Amino acid sequence: MSIKNRKLTLGRILLYSAASAGLNIMSITVSTWILYFYAPPPDSGRIQYLPAAVVGVLLTIGSFWDAAVDPFIGHWSDTLKSRWGRRRPFLMFATPVAALMLVLIWTPPTAGISTLNAVYFTLVTIAYFTAFSLVGIPYDGTLPEIAPDSHDRVVLSYWKNLFGIIGVLIGSLVAAPLFESIGPVAMGVVVGVVGLGTIWLSLLGLRGVERPLGESIGALEGLQITLRNRQFIIVFASTLFVHLAYQMLLANLPYFVTLVIGKSEADVGIFQGVLILLMAIIGPLWAWLDKRTSQRQLLTIAMLGMALFSALTFAVGMIPGIPLMVQGLATLVPTACFLGGYFVIIYAMMGNVVDYDEILTRRRREAIYYGAFSFANGLGISVGTFILPLLLEWLGYTHENPLGVRAAFLAMAASILIGVWIFREYRLGDTPDETRRNLGLSEA
Repeated sequence: MSIKNRKLTLGRILLYSAASAGLNIMSITVSTWILYFYAPPPDSGRIQYLPAAVVGVLLTIGSFWDAAVDPFIGHWSDTLKSRWGRRRPFLMFATPVAALMLVLIWTPPTAGISTLNAVYFTLVTIAYFTAFSLVGIPYDGTLPEIAPDSHDRVVLSYWKNLFGIIGVLIGSLVAAPLFESIGPVAMGVVVGVVGLGTIWLSLLGLRGVERPLGESIGALEGLQITLRNRQFIIVFASTLFVHLAYQMLLANLPYFVTLVIGKSEADVGIFQGVLILLMAIIGPLWAWLDKRTSQRQLLTIAMLGMALFSALTFAVGMIPGIPLMVQGLATLVPTACFLGGYFVIIYAMMGNVVDYDEILTRRRREAIYYGAFSFANGLGISVGTFILPLLLEWLGYTHENPLGVRAAFLAMAASILIGVWIFREYRLGDTPDETRRNLGLSEA
């Protein structure tokens, strides 16, 4: 891949992308195991700390809190003035807090269902989500700063996504065996230490990343300007529904593997590994397609593919004569390919949204947009976390009746299709000049 920006050297790309690995190691561990840990299947023999529906409600509360503060974290990062720059202090000081909270998540105060567990769960997850956002949003905000060119952003987004996939793969392959063998607390310690080291390593790639701030504005005014950007609102709403489905996929996977496929908890890592490896392998193809097809078209194709194969997963286990593992992988493989393309394109496309904002405001406000984008992710995660436990409890999540696990895949497909319908109104181009032409804007 050619790097057009002279500052975008391979070494800098690799250092920058290291944080994506750490963030995803931490995120995939929590997303995959927190519901299963606190509300395991009734016939699993594990301690149940909270009912599944209660976990869903409490996670929704924590996610809404996280989503609400994300734009303000972005504004803080855009306007911070320190000797370390705008972004690096957040990675330096918030990462240890996030790592500590990741360990404490797995230490509920009482063995069994109790109000104390509910209070503890709420406080520790809110602290974790907040610290995680204080790292992730400033980090994401540096992408369009490092790569001003749209195609370079796809290259950088690919490497960032690749390291993120590696992080998810490590988290999947390491977390599942650790969860089953030496317990969730030890799993949290290992994941927290690895996350801390990789995120701090990326600080070396962020030195000197400072673009003009423009005229300073207040947090509320900046948020109002952001929310009046109709093209961003389209991306925001579409992303919300896709991330709702993605969160349901992650949280439903342990139930799917153990109850539908009939494998063990440790085998969850195998399915996660296949998902993540394919997302990594397919990335260069999407980067190649970006040079020949608009990002708008590519993102639409990726979403439609995810919706189709999510719906087909409902039928896994219903086809006689074909091994369950084969049926499961037959839908997981294409889902992974389209999911990998979605994440490569969407983060690069957010740079185009920031460029459009600069056309309108004459300011560079990267992190507030990535903060608001994270707001959409958080809302999607909140709703997905709320819907899945309800489906499981209403329709069943036992070996004898896993209908709730199956139905979750139909809910994922429906959510993604809503995202596709919303995204049809997106009109930004892959360059500022193309955006001006599409929207009839003047050069002035």
